[in-house]
Amino acid sequence: MKHWNTIVTVSLNILFCTALLWFFTKNAYLRPYLGSTTKELLSGLLLLVSLYANYFILYPKLYRSHISLYWLLVAIISLVAGGVELALGYPFISQCLAFRINEVGAFIYFSKLLLMVFSRNLAFNLIPYTLRDKAELQQFLETEVRIVYQYAKMIDVCGKDNNCQHISVDAIFYCQKNGNETEVHTVEGIKYTRYCTIKYLTQFLGNKEFARISQSLIVPFQHIASFDGETVVMKTMPWMVTPITFKLDSKRYSHTAADIDRYLLADKENSAGERSDTDGEKEKKSPSVPPKEKLDAVLHYIREHPGCRSNEIIHHTSYRKTTMERCLSYLKKQGLIEFSGSKKTGGYKAVSS
Repeated sequence: MKHWNTIVTVSLNILFCTALLWFFTKNAYLRPYLGSTTKELLSGLLLLVSLYANYFILYPKLYRSHISLYWLLVAIISLVAGGVELALGYPFISQCLAFRINEVGAFIYFSKLLLMVFSRNLAFNLIPYTLRDKAELQQFLETEVRIVYQYAKMIDVCGKDNNCQHISVDAIFYCQKNGNETEVHTVEGIKYTRYCTIKYLTQFLGNKEFARISQSLIVPFQHIASFDGETVVMKTMPWMVTPITFKLDSKRYSHTAADIDRYLLADKENSAGERSDTDGEKEKKSPSVPPKEKLDAVLHYIREHPGCRSNEIIHHTSYRKTTMERCLSYLKKQGLIEFSGSKKTGGYKAVSS
């Protein structure tokens, strides 16, 4: 993509230079007649040199930091280029005017021409100013939008009344091209419009969270329910009557199929991992087995004192109530002790093996 952008930029610059040189050889309104096509082409080249020096060197380096110096250098370059241009044709002008006016008159005429050429050169040098300002403004706006997207995960869209607002990127269900606009559909079933191409939106959102499945459609990975290699089935939302499906353009976007399969597999593994983590937490929360020495001490006391209650054992062993409850519960599960009698008068006794 960058390679093609460079080719287009170079081609446009060559076209502009060719048009400007053609203008200088065919039009004498903005320059004196220099007598030959070669000199006219040289005058056009002088203007091009000053124009591009301003656009690529002076403006980016000086305009924002040293604006007075910038305009001074632009004026000097315009004046020098105009002086050299007229110097090429001055002998011809002097010869033409010699039989009518003296050298002073020729000098005055030369000065008037120099003023005209200087004004023209200065006006041409305003082109970098206007072009650069527009480009910088566009770049500034795109930077601001990317900052909002990067830190807040928000994107600007337009509603029904053409009112601009920001919505969460996570709320995007899919984006579909509609002419020169892009429709942004959300998980709530609301449709917004963004005045950009689907290509720009794809580059803006990136390919980590969104998959481009056709020339006119991109969908977020997180809202894909299943994929069979040809059809993308979106997750069911409350407002849907039937699930939404899209056909993958496998010829143009063959890599997208692998990306979707990879995402769905990773999502499945993450879900399985979360379930195992939950099961592990449940196991951790379940009562652990008390130490063997404590179990033996409780069992020995119960054998020596049939019908004893938990309070007695706690008093004798000095164990905590929770520890005692765990010991009694474990011994009962193992069938080593049992509780006989009522809750008020009964007690624990060992089970005969």
